[in-house]
Amino acid sequence: MITQNSDDIDNKNTPNERPSLSFKKITFSSGQSIEFEDDEIIVLVGPNNAGKSATLRELQEFIARSGPKLVISDAVLQKTGDSATLRKYLEQNAQKSLNNSDITYGGIGFQIHHTHVSFFDNHQDRHPVAPFFCTRLATEERIPASNPAQAIALHQQPPTHPIHLLLLDPNLGDHISKLFRRAFGKDLIPFRAGGGQFPLFVGDKPKLLDGEDELGKAFVEKLLACASPLQNQGDGMRSFATVLLYVLAADNHSIQFLDEPEAFLHPPQARLLGEYIAKNRRAKSQLFIATHSTDILDGLIAGSLSKVRIIRMQRQGNSNHIKELSKEKTASIANDTLTRYSGVFKGIFYRNVIITESDSDCLFYSALLNTKAVSGDVEPDVLFIHASGKHRMAQLADTLRSLDVPVSVIADIDILNEEEAIKNLFEKLGGDWSDISTHWKAIKTSVESNRPPLNAGQIKNLISEELNKVGDLEKFPKQNERNINNIFRSVSPWDGVKRAGRSPLQGSQTISHFDKLVAKTSAKGLWIVPVGELESFCRSIDARHGPAFAQKVIEEKDLECDPELRDAREFVEKIWASSGQLQS
Repeated sequence: MITQNSDDIDNKNTPNERPSLSFKKITFSSGQSIEFEDDEIIVLVGPNNAGKSATLRELQEFIARSGPKLVISDAVLQKTGDSATLRKYLEQNAQKSLNNSDITYGGIGFQIHHTHVSFFDNHQDRHPVAPFFCTRLATEERIPASNPAQAIALHQQPPTHPIHLLLLDPNLGDHISKLFRRAFGKDLIPFRAGGGQFPLFVGDKPKLLDGEDELGKAFVEKLLACASPLQNQGDGMRSFATVLLYVLAADNHSIQFLDEPEAFLHPPQARLLGEYIAKNRRAKSQLFIATHSTDILDGLIAGSLSKVRIIRMQRQGNSNHIKELSKEKTASIANDTLTRYSGVFKGIFYRNVIITESDSDCLFYSALLNTKAVSGDVEPDVLFIHASGKHRMAQLADTLRSLDVPVSVIADIDILNEEEAIKNLFEKLGGDWSDISTHWKAIKTSVESNRPPLNAGQIKNLISEELNKVGDLEKFPKQNERNINNIFRSVSPWDGVKRAGRSPLQGSQTISHFDKLVAKTSAKGLWIVPVGELESFCRSIDARHGPAFAQKVIEEKDLECDPELRDAREFVEKIWASSGQLQS
C-alpha cells in the first residue's frame, strides 16, 4: 500500500516557474529504491513480463492518486509551486472557457475546472490536475493518436490536440516537419483547409507564392496534388509522427511516460527517434521510457548521454528487481565503438547471454542450443554475442553483469596460456583468482615444460627449408603452403592442447588440476571448450577455421543426432542447464 503525507513531497515553492511535479524517489516491489533528478531520461529495459509497461502505468496512477500498486511500492514526488501558483500560471497561459461564472482552463491533454485547482495541494488525490503534469503515450494509442484533430477556433478555444500547436506556431510546425523529413524524406504538413478537421499530410510542401496563403485555393490544390493524408500512410510513419507530436510538440508536461517508442518502426527510424527524443524534449522534465529496442537506446545515448539512465527490470516471483547501469559504464560503452556495436546492449532484453570469441562460435553453439536434443521443448531466451577475440570478453561480461544479466562465456582452451586474460575474465564473472591460480599454474607449467616454444631462429630455419623445396617459376605448391602454416601453428606449445583439448595433457596430476579448474570456472559461468577449440568438435569437416567451418557443419550434419557432434551437444547442454531456464 502506498501512503503519502506532507513529508512525501519536497515542495520547491518558486512562483516564477511553471508549476511542476517530478519523481524524487521510487521504491520497487523488491524493496529497492532509486533517486532521480527532475530532468532525466529513465529507460526501463529487460525481458518480457519484467514489469516495464506496468511501471509506467502505476507511476501515472500514483501522480493522480495514492493507493495499492503491484510493481511500485512507494514513491516520493518533488513539487514546484502550489495551487496558487498553478492558478496564476493557468490564468496567464492557458485558454479559458467561460460558462456563466464557471471557468475551465484548457491545454493539450488537460481540462481543469477552476474549483479543482486546489487539488494540486492534496497529497492523496490530485486526479483533476494530474493531466496537467503528466501524460502517458501507450503502444495501443500510437496509430489513432495521429488522426486529424477536431477543428477549433484557433486563438479562441483551448487546443486539445498537438496539431493545433503546429497551426498556432508555424516555427514549431516547420521544426517537426524537418525531423519527419530526415526520417522519411517527406514533409509533415498541417492542413488548415480541412473543414471540420485539421489533418496532417505527407509529401513535399508547396512553396507559398506572393499573395498566397495556406487557406487559398491555389495552395490547397497544389498540396492535394503532391501530398496525401497521414492516416493513409503506413503504421511506421503514423507511429513516428505521433511520438513527435505528443512528446516533442506537446511538451507542456513535467513528466512523460512513453511505452515502446520503437513500435512499428524499422531500426534506422527507431534510432533516429531515440536521438530526437533526447535532443528535443522539453527541458526540466522527466521522461520514462519502456523499450525492447537497442536502436532506441543507441539513439537516446547519442542524443543526450549525460541525461540517460538505464534501469534493467526482471521479475523474480512476485517481486520486480531492478539494477541500474552506471553512467560511467554507459559512457564507456558509448565511447568504445567495438563494444557498442558488439550487441552488448541487446543482452539486456534477454534472460541469458552467452559470449563467445568469434561470430562462427556464435553460429555453431546457437544452432546446437536451438535443437530439441539440447533445449527440449523450451524456446531458449538466450542471446549469443561475440567479443572479436579473448581480450574483450571480460569487458562485455562485466557490462552485462552490472545490469544483473546472467552471463556465460565460452572460451577456447588456450585462454589458459595468458594469466592476465584468464584472471581478468574469471574475476569479472565473480570468481576469486586464488581459487584457481594453483590449478592454472600447474597446467601452464606442465604444458610448457613438455614442449618449449620455438624461438625465432628455429621458426626461420623451418620456413627456409620449405621455401628451398619450391622452384622459382612454378605455382606455389599447396602442400608446402600447408607445411608453412603448420610451422606457425607449432610455435606455441599450446597448439597441440588447442587442437585436442584435455587429452594431450601429461600426467594424472595435471589432468586432475585441469578438471578441478574447469569445475570452478564453469560454476562462475566460464566454460572452457573441453576439446580445445570449436573446430575440434567435428574433425571430419575439412574447412578448419572461421564461418566456413560452422556453415559446413550446419549444412552437412544432423545437429540433433550426428554421433560426431555428441561431445558438442553435451557441452552446450551443460551450459543450457546451468542457465536455469529448464526449471522456469
